[in-house]
Amino acid sequence: MPIVVEVNAPEPVYEQIVRQIHTGVNAGRLAPGTALPTVRQLAGDLSINRNTVARAYKMLEDQGVIQTAGRKGTFVRPDASKQVARLKSTHAQRAMRRVIERLMGDGLRRDEITEVFKQALRPDNNKG
Repeated sequence: MPIVVEVNAPEPVYEQIVRQIHTGVNAGRLAPGTALPTVRQLAGDLSINRNTVARAYKMLEDQGVIQTAGRKGTFVRPDASKQVARLKSTHAQRAMRRVIERLMGDGLRRDEITEVFKQALRPDNNKG
């Protein structure tokens, strides 16, 4: 799975790498056990600093998405898709909490917020 970064994008390069690996795992393009390029190789392929790739790999390892096996290399963990799903859920919950706190700050009650979310989730209300 090719990784492509845009060095002038607002999203930091290491986060672009993390996101693309998450997407690859989620889509099944990076199956459990898949070997990832070495830090040196990926940095060279992308023409970026090795520390940037190392930071992305460290983040992915801390998230339980990849594992480094010393000289053997870096691989997608067996439970990577579950970890990515958990991370997405946690991110969504945080975002929802911020929205809910803001709406409550605007004076809406929990039942009103619930109704607003139900309406927003209806397919007929999502047309542009």
